[in-house]
Amino acid sequence: MDGYASKPIIFLLITLIGFFQFLLILRFIFEVMRVSYNNQITQFVVKATDPVLIPLRLIPLYIGRLDLIIIILITAITTLKIYLNPNFSGFEYSLSALLVAGFGYAIKETIDILWYAVIIGAIGSWFMAYNKHPIFNLIDEICEPMYRPVRSIMPNLSGIDLSPIILLVGLNLLQMIVLPPIFNLTRFL
Repeated sequence: MDGYASKPIIFLLITLIGFFQFLLILRFIFEVMRVSYNNQITQFVVKATDPVLIPLRLIPLYIGRLDLIIIILITAITTLKIYLNPNFSGFEYSLSALLVAGFGYAIKETIDILWYAVIIGAIGSWFMAYNKHPIFNLIDEICEPMYRPVRSIMPNLSGIDLSPIILLVGLNLLQMIVLPPIFNLTRFL
């Protein structure tokens, strides 16, 4: 197969892998934030990821409540997505450097999903008619555990909630602090 014919196949493969990675990251966020299983979106994500996660979870790898199997799987899927990306095809990476980069990109994409959840939740709070939609209930369940510590520190401003803004700044700072050392580590591997 020549280079032009393989590009659509690689694009489709990266898209499918990216969608599965997105579902795994959502599942991880749902488990960490203890999202209710009663939401239709949560049920879809659980049903879509169970066929891969259930056999892997026969190996019990937990640190407290944190499931390491899903973190390892997200890192492996993200690494595969990086490896298949044609933009990286000319570079020579060791497997360890690819895995570290995959872990860094998995963290980045998890923080990005949380960032968009906060934005969607803040915008959705302006429109009361749409707040009954399952996506807004789910976003509230994801964001509320992150808002609590911010709200406990912030003074009450007579109905003005600045916690989404503070949380967005905090998520951006987290990316700025955590990701550069991880990506710099790939140079030494």
